[in-house]
Amino acid sequence: MSQNKSCFFGPYRHALMGACLAVALGCGGSGESGTGGSPAGGSGGATGTGGSATGGVVGSGGNVSSGGTTGNGSGGKPGTGGSTSSGGSTGSGGSTGSGGSTGSGGSSSSGGSTASGGSTGVAGSPAGSGGAGGRMGAGGAGPGGSAGPSGGASGAAGRSGGGGAPGAAGGSTGTGATMSAGCGKAPATLKSATVNQATPTNSISVGGMSREFLVRWPTTYANNKAYPLHIGLHGANGNISENGKNNFGLWTLSKDSVIFVTLGAVNGLWEGPRDLTYADAVIKQVESELCIDTSKVVLEGFSQGGAMSWFLTGSRPGVFRAVVGHSGGGVQGIPALSAVAYLGSLGTDEMPKNDQSTQSDQFAKVNGCTIETLPTAQTGKHVCTPYKGCKDGFPVTWCSYDGGHGFQDTDSGTSTSWVPQAVWDFLMPILF
Repeated sequence: MSQNKSCFFGPYRHALMGACLAVALGCGGSGESGTGGSPAGGSGGATGTGGSATGGVVGSGGNVSSGGTTGNGSGGKPGTGGSTSSGGSTGSGGSTGSGGSTGSGGSSSSGGSTASGGSTGVAGSPAGSGGAGGRMGAGGAGPGGSAGPSGGASGAAGRSGGGGAPGAAGGSTGTGATMSAGCGKAPATLKSATVNQATPTNSISVGGMSREFLVRWPTTYANNKAYPLHIGLHGANGNISENGKNNFGLWTLSKDSVIFVTLGAVNGLWEGPRDLTYADAVIKQVESELCIDTSKVVLEGFSQGGAMSWFLTGSRPGVFRAVVGHSGGGVQGIPALSAVAYLGSLGTDEMPKNDQSTQSDQFAKVNGCTIETLPTAQTGKHVCTPYKGCKDGFPVTWCSYDGGHGFQDTDSGTSTSWVPQAVWDFLMPILF
């Protein structure tokens, strides 16, 4: 009988044990998934009969074949006794959920890269001749955020650097430039003289007479940039060819930075009141057609042309910024002089009839300089000496040279005149 009981329960023993095992697995949650809950991608979490949501359902019919083999994890053993439907439907209890995955947050933050904020600064407005634009801002090298931990906290992005500091104003007309009426226009009638030639000339009617003059503007001339204006006056019995071909030697030195005008006297002789009207008319026309900085108009004259530059300065206070006179004299009725920067030159052959007292001292007095006897050139040489105590912006320099009446003197043993360079060095800080 006991054998029969054993036989009776025998057939069901495996079924009962399977059911108990299934219930035990269902109550245990994840079954033998073990590694399923690890954050290593969650594949282990979907194991056994209690594995992933889909795997936990062993089939409505409780078929062991599909239920026991779901999931890739090593936890779930294929049930051997899954003949009971209820055992297979332990279902959701065994699912580890999606929590097993670590989430996308584990990727390192891209914020660690340095910020691109250090863009180049806006260049300063044209001030003068081309400036260099703003330098690269140093801020772009700010520390980027460090890579976030595996939890995915993104690093703080590097802050953008401050823009580059504005560069010096390049190409502008210069601080304090006074633009003439010709700025922004193309020359309507004026013709620019060929370099090293006194042609083509321009004509203007003044006092019922047709008068000629030369204009030479830079090869790179731009009508939105105001240029200093240099006006040259020849000596007695001279003409516009005397200094108009190379503008007292300054054309090459100026390097396309100055506009030059050369005036011509009637029959080669200057006469104060008449030629004041002529000079006024020429300046007006040039400033109406070309872009001139009217606060930087200078005169340079030789002999009687030097004296005519004195006459113009005294007659038009505030119009001229600087004057250069070489061996000046020969114009009568010169008005009281106004303050201008002045450079005078004279050869020792003209002394003692002429000296600094008849040339540069008259401007030094107006400019508040100390009047004292300045050095005289030694044999075969020249010497240029600035006066002391002149008011700011109105220097006066006296150049003595061993030679005669002229404006292109050379020192002994040299073939190039020192005069143009001395004049240019004097004018540079005044004009630019």
